Amino acid sequence: MRRTAAVAMTAVTLGAGVGLTAVPASAAPAERKATKSWVTFDGKKGSIWRTIRGKGTYTRNGDQITVSGWLRDTKVNGWGPGVQFRVWRDGQWHVDRKYTYVKYVSSGKPVDKINYNLGKIWTGTGTHLQVREVAVKVSNKNKQKSGAWKKLF
Repeated sequence: MRRTAAVAMTAVTLGAGVGLTAVPASAAPAERKATKSWVTFDGKKGSIWRTIRGKGTYTRNGDQITVSGWLRDTKVNGWGPGVQFRVWRDGQWHVDRKYTYVKYVSSGKPVDKINYNLGKIWTGTGTHLQVREVAVKVSNKNKQKSGAWKKLF
């Protein structure tokens, strides 16, 4: 019984070693390019954050980041949906001063209750990325509320 287990263990070990040495060096990735999805926090029931949703994808290529996405607002309540991003770079958080929201072309006012594809939202550099929802007052786009930051990577 012991001999059978020892032979089986040796065969597994040798097989793993051969498998590791059989991988060509060119199979190792040259860069860290990765595309993943993101979504904002879902707020407490009954809160403004429950009706606002941001989602999409981000692509990392080294420390370069590109973000694309959608904004959705499910209720007419005087607040339009928005998102804001921040990155960790040079030992500190860098917050994108602009927040992205959907606005009417004719008036420039934020849109309330919408489901809209923003396409490419944001680009930047950094080693960590976070996102948060922003509610923009329809009657005054300079008035906003910000949700909690959510870590993406």
